[in-house]
Amino acid sequence: MEKPWRTILVEDQALLRNVLAKAIRLDQRFELVADAEDGLEGKRVCEELVPDLLITDIHLPGMDGVELAAWVIKALPSVRVLALTNMKDPFTLNRLQEIGIHGYVEKDQPLEILEEAMVEIASGHTYFTATIMSSQARLSDDPKAFSKVLSARDQEILCLVAQGETSKVIGERLELSRRSVETYRYRIMKKLGLKSSAELVDYAYKNGFTRPE
Repeated sequence: MEKPWRTILVEDQALLRNVLAKAIRLDQRFELVADAEDGLEGKRVCEELVPDLLITDIHLPGMDGVELAAWVIKALPSVRVLALTNMKDPFTLNRLQEIGIHGYVEKDQPLEILEEAMVEIASGHTYFTATIMSSQARLSDDPKAFSKVLSARDQEILCLVAQGETSKVIGERLELSRRSVETYRYRIMKKLGLKSSAELVDYAYKNGFTRPE
């Protein structure tokens, strides 16, 4: 038998983390070498242990799961990364695609789908469910999709606007003048064909730039 794939699991929900850890340990094809409950701890154990496979939630405390995945893909190219999340909005799915994620499975999928994805990704392949494929297809077909008309800075500012931050606060966080932030807001609305701040916030919610608490 070949050596099992060394695996790290990062999930902030204790019950789900324990259930998944148990399932991984029962599968002889995988060896769970560490698990973590936040992104910063996940980064530390990945850097220390350099696993074959990282399974990470996307919504994590300490360090966003997309940021963790992006760091691992860039800094530890031998590590395969599988995103596990219940976030299906276009913004999140597009972020995952842009960083070069190797696979994605929604949390409402059966365990068999996750196991199938783990094997495919650890073997060097990719694995995406129908959700992410259809989301990317919609973005590809829409000439005004945010992924086509908004720059990375535009998207960053839109996230903060939708969270209710003022132009002054956004400027302080991004080291921009208040006038520059207001100019960005105006251009974002124009690019998206929106006419009011209310429409802008509604657009951001629908596309996953931010979610109400």
